[in-house]
Amino acid sequence: MSLFDEIIDGANTEIGDTNASIQAGPEGAATTEAATESAESTWNWDKSTPGTGERPDWLPAKYKSAEDVAKAYSELQKKLGSAPDKYDWSQGQNWIDPDYTPFLEMEDVFRSKNVPQEAFDSMLGTVGKFLDEFKIDMEEEKSALGEDAKERLMTLNNWAKANFSDDTYHAITENMRTASAVKAIEEMRIKMIDGNTTIPTGNEAPTPAYTVDDVTREMQENLTKYKEDPKYRAEIQSKFNKISGSSGYVDKHY
Repeated sequence: MSLFDEIIDGANTEIGDTNASIQAGPEGAATTEAATESAESTWNWDKSTPGTGERPDWLPAKYKSAEDVAKAYSELQKKLGSAPDKYDWSQGQNWIDPDYTPFLEMEDVFRSKNVPQEAFDSMLGTVGKFLDEFKIDMEEEKSALGEDAKERLMTLNNWAKANFSDDTYHAITENMRTASAVKAIEEMRIKMIDGNTTIPTGNEAPTPAYTVDDVTREMQENLTKYKEDPKYRAEIQSKFNKISGSSGYVDKHY
């Protein structure tokens, strides 16, 4: 064997020992496996901790790590708010009874859906505005009845109390909420007192739905128009004629 051959054999022996050491050595194997797993990881726990195994089902595709999911959830909670232990009903205090069972059940549903107090207040406010559109302005209705509104209402109240049962009395008086309703009940009262109620046959001539007092009151409330408007003056005279059943009405008010 030449010196050259001896050198070559020695080199081959060292290369073989090195390869064997790499294949069998625990440290080398662990390093190689970790590097492979890190390179193949498709998800992370956080920025510095790669996940192991397949990507979990609970990690949405648009998030790279579990940390990203936690941050997104926290931001969503801030935007949506959270349901209180007990809702404040003060925004609906003018129209709502918070102890009413259906409302308590609704409160439970809202809480289960995590509806915040702010959204709850908005709902109560909107419903309140809707109900206000149907609210009757009592002062406005009294004004429509004229200056003697109080006396007219008292007359009807006393008449109903004296002539009807308690149930009927309450049914009548509780419906005297508008000027038109009061006028309708006044007409009923007058017909009952005068005995002018009619059993319908289908052939009746139309009768005026007003009394002398009604027409007189209308004329007095519109006295300026009555004096200046011939057409309106003729309308008032026609009403008096229909009530009296004759055309001999004498205008004593102009």
